[in-house]
Amino acid sequence: MLENDSYPANMFDLLVLDLRSKDLHETVSKELNVEYLSESQHTELKEINGMIFGPNLRVIVSLPVRIKQKTKNVHFIVDTGSLKTYICEEVFESFKIHIPRSTTYQILLNNKRTVVQLPPANSHFTDVNVLGMEYMKASGTNLSITLTNDYESVSLYFDYDKNEIISHLQSTFQVDPDVLGK
Repeated sequence: MLENDSYPANMFDLLVLDLRSKDLHETVSKELNVEYLSESQHTELKEINGMIFGPNLRVIVSLPVRIKQKTKNVHFIVDTGSLKTYICEEVFESFKIHIPRSTTYQILLNNKRTVVQLPPANSHFTDVNVLGMEYMKASGTNLSITLTNDYESVSLYFDYDKNEIISHLQSTFQVDPDVLGK
């Protein structure tokens, strides 16, 4: 088994051929009843409902992302195979921020400080966002997925008090404090 630090996050890849930015803006936004990259009225949600998308049954949720005093609705693929959380360039551009590809970034994800990265340049998921296990564990996430022939349900419940502080878990990363507007 690989140690957590032995596989660099900038080499991670996720074969996502069935979901693109256009799908996030159109089909996924309509199904979730939340417009992708729209201004969010909420900075933190304790419970959210998601959806199953496409032939590969992608689990997708929408969470508030806060950067430089603005909060937007961002749709994520929930990937239990990814340790790290990735946010695509389009999201940063919507906040009018240019981020160098080689660094990590600190944002508020569902009102919890967390470290994210851009998807690697040559990966198969450059225009989508991935919610990784490190964030879900640190935020005390209870992920519930129900799949039957007639019914699909995805729910996330957050209990931050039961787990470590995210910044402690991710303290080994160099972050750009300018992203938070500090």
